[in-house]
Amino acid sequence: MSEREKNLLLIMLGALFIVANVGAYLYVFEPQMNKARSAKLGAERKLEQAEGTLAREEQIQPDKDWLETTGSTVVTPEQAQTKLRGLIKRQADSKGLDTRSLTYIRFEEGAHYTRVRVFHKCTGMEEKMQQFLTAIHKPKQRQVITKLKLKPQANDLERIDCEIEVEQWVITPKQAQQS
Repeated sequence: MSEREKNLLLIMLGALFIVANVGAYLYVFEPQMNKARSAKLGAERKLEQAEGTLAREEQIQPDKDWLETTGSTVVTPEQAQTKLRGLIKRQADSKGLDTRSLTYIRFEEGAHYTRVRVFHKCTGMEEKMQQFLTAIHKPKQRQVITKLKLKPQANDLERIDCEIEVEQWVITPKQAQQS
């Protein structure tokens, strides 16, 4: 091989080496770097979300503690409304009140709990009505009377017509999974 051929071969091998390195950079190294960058950005976003959730957790922790100490059994809104309606009906019957209507009100789902509501109309003696209202309103058990309308009957001032809306806060299976 002549000196010229050796130089040409070296130049060709050098060019081939440069082309191979550029190709390897463009088709192997750069895609791997982009993949690593996107994974890093995704991890940073997840970290920010986790920190935000942790900050929110500290804000809502007293509410969660309260829900847990009041018997936070996981239940569907429909089951909770049925139980609440049954409880109101039993309490009214045990106090000797006449139930005129007992209807469901659409439940409202929240981020951490769901509000189920029942509307009840009844009639009875004043003392029995007070006992009934006291038995129904139980804030420590997440059950309260949110609307109350009392008016005496025109023909008997000791009998009262009552319209109440009773609300209960429950945790649904979906909300329990989020916690």
